[in-house]
Amino acid sequence: MEDNEARDARSLTEQERQELCKMLFNALLEIRALCWEGKAEQAANVVSAFHNLPIYLWSDRFSLSLFRRFLEEYQQKYQEVGCCDYVKMLDEITREGP
Repeated sequence: MEDNEARDARSLTEQERQELCKMLFNALLEIRALCWEGKAEQAANVVSAFHNLPIYLWSDRFSLSLFRRFLEEYQQKYQEVGCCDYVKMLDEITREGP
């Protein structure tokens, strides 16, 4: 973890966990659709952005900035072909937070 990401590492609130689980649900739906469309590489990139989320939801070291960076990388790569706006979802979650 980089210094700025280590500084924001913390435990999530129950509300944040619930909202992040909804994001993961949307990601799983996107992965399924991408697989049906034969877009395995894009599906794998969604997985790469989200695969650490379940294990860190209950950690006291969750870094929202690091997670956001993974989402940004995915969206930058696929913005031309269209993808879910996970960064916007995350920003809405963090605005609603404590």
